[in-house]
Amino acid sequence: MSYFSQTDIEQYTGYGSGDFKQAGITMTATQWAAFCTTIVDTVTQMIDRFCNVTSFESHAVIEYHDGQGAQGDDETYIPYDNNIYLREYATGVTEVAVDTSAKSGTIQWATKWERSTATAGDFSVATRYELTQIQFHNNVPSEGSDNVRITYYAGHPSGSVELNEIKNIGLRIAQNILVYKKKIAESMTIRSSGVRDYSEMFKPIDERLVFTEDIRRDLHKYRRYRMGGMAWS
Repeated sequence: MSYFSQTDIEQYTGYGSGDFKQAGITMTATQWAAFCTTIVDTVTQMIDRFCNVTSFESHAVIEYHDGQGAQGDDETYIPYDNNIYLREYATGVTEVAVDTSAKSGTIQWATKWERSTATAGDFSVATRYELTQIQFHNNVPSEGSDNVRITYYAGHPSGSVELNEIKNIGLRIAQNILVYKKKIAESMTIRSSGVRDYSEMFKPIDERLVFTEDIRRDLHKYRRYRMGGMAWS
């Protein structure tokens, strides 16, 4: 998954294959395309790593959580036992299943049903801003390790305001990379030492020069934080 393309880079920055060299010779269209692919992949990884997400694009997620059982002093369920927080921003929960077998037996997933206007169900899905939780009110999972499986869709739909903003931030990072590389190429040309292979040029880049403070600030609102335990916000 990536947030922008080679065409987006060319339109946003104005750069093209004729602006960079490989081994002292102007890049071919194929070499430029490979270079752009490296930039796209690197920038996407920077954004996802900083924000603690798999991707901001719409994608399927399967998560395993620990059932808490009844943690109350009189073996009753307290709110913490009934609620499971999803790790990513969820746009739709497709399945919740609980392993009903003992650890010594084979895994047996039993599907639980969401409460709706037609059925009482076992749980409700509640979303507050970008924090989604599964709230059990019936057949609460027993205590166990990875005995609750939740399948859902996360990320933002194509064309959404959020995804467009992240794309724009990614292109700003890409432009910083290209400007940085252009300066390296120019300084090396002045020294009459030629321009190194673009893949070698990419290695010594200092992330702080391209992933700048203003970019971190703009991404901050999309960043996921550990709330404590298994909860994310």
